Amino acid sequence: MERRTIEELNLLDDFLFQETISRQEQGEEVCRILLSTILGKTIRKVRIIPQKPVLGMDTTKHGIRMDAYIEDVSQLDEGAEVFGHKAIDAEISDVDVVDDAGKPDIYDMEPNQMYAKNSLPKRTRYYQALIDAKLLDAGNDYTNLRNVVIIMILPYDPFGQNRMVYTISNHCDEDQTVIYEDGMKKIYLYTKGTEGNPSQELREMLQYMERSIDDNVRNQDIAAIHNIISEVKHDREVGVNYMKSWEREEMIREQGLEQGLEQGLEQGLEQGMAQGIVRTCISLHVTEEQTIRRLVEELNISEDNAKSILGQYK
Repeated sequence: MERRTIEELNLLDDFLFQETISRQEQGEEVCRILLSTILGKTIRKVRIIPQKPVLGMDTTKHGIRMDAYIEDVSQLDEGAEVFGHKAIDAEISDVDVVDDAGKPDIYDMEPNQMYAKNSLPKRTRYYQALIDAKLLDAGNDYTNLRNVVIIMILPYDPFGQNRMVYTISNHCDEDQTVIYEDGMKKIYLYTKGTEGNPSQELREMLQYMERSIDDNVRNQDIAAIHNIISEVKHDREVGVNYMKSWEREEMIREQGLEQGLEQGLEQGLEQGMAQGIVRTCISLHVTEEQTIRRLVEELNISEDNAKSILGQYK
């Protein structure tokens, strides 16, 4: 696998996105601009917790890791609690935005390079289930359940209609005029889509996220993000972190291949490689999501098959 330099990374790449949003003030500004552009409304101030984990219902159930927990605190006093939840401790999702009525909506924003077209609908369904499970305290009425929007930013077309924006919500099949508002919505953004009528700002932002270069800086918001990205890329500590992450991935790949070759005669090369990758990832305390991504990339298999392999060998 060819190694890209840190200068060649884009905001859609997990490493650069995480390093950027991990910087408190700068990360907050990047997330504020991204969310404002995607939603098409002004958000003045946000707070972030990067890489927010949400555990399964127990230790045998699959958990998830969300890229950034963000709260819109534009309408709140500094240090105030949000509907009884302290922002820093809330076990919910990436993005929390207060609507016009003051009730906070939740947004989970996921830039994702990994091709997982077939499993995306059920993946977002599972994300929604875990988010909802953390939101309603015992004794609270269901009407207090907050709105949830899951946003997936993808470099491929998830539904084959060449649209830049796919907004999915529940409805009544028999009568589309029936109002069925359960507070759940999913937004899939395809960076290269041309159909539909997305805003110019969104088109330019998604183009920049996919290729974060000078030529794609088309407006002031993107310029502000690009300045932060440039600073992150030139940070020596970030460069060291990138080198370590690359070396770690290569170690997983090489050890997985070595174990796979050793087991290849008895089990078949692909099966041996799969077991080797899983065991190496476990020994290095790599997350389940990263292990699945490694299996998909190295074995050229679907995400569902990778999950099945992980369940078999972990």
